[in-house]
Amino acid sequence: MSCSNSTSALTCCSDKEYVQDKVCSPWSGTVVATDVTVIVFTNNLNQNLVGTGYLQYDVGPAAITLNLLNSAGAAMITPVTIEPGTSLAFTYRRFASITLTLPGTDAGTYQGEFCITARYPIT
Repeated sequence: MSCSNSTSALTCCSDKEYVQDKVCSPWSGTVVATDVTVIVFTNNLNQNLVGTGYLQYDVGPAAITLNLLNSAGAAMITPVTIEPGTSLAFTYRRFASITLTLPGTDAGTYQGEFCITARYPIT
């Protein structure tokens, strides 16, 4: 139990129970002439989701961008640019999906791995 201490009384409230799941998956995309969007994670669990993980970008001809979207499909952050051969660690909350944009100006195959540990309360 977690407790709240006030000047008048000590009161306790019940602990919240959380579910925690880890998912890792390779991602890839092939660009021919236009931008390609790769959806690496979709939140179909809970509005109160917290996700911690990493995006690994192994090979590709150019930088890619990571986008965090809300349920309306609007960007929640400034897109993050990631160079080939690098990775990015993150913690985000209250998002609907995480996508990658592969640039249409640089044709070729892009590959890497996406890993996330999602935590959300049981209601």
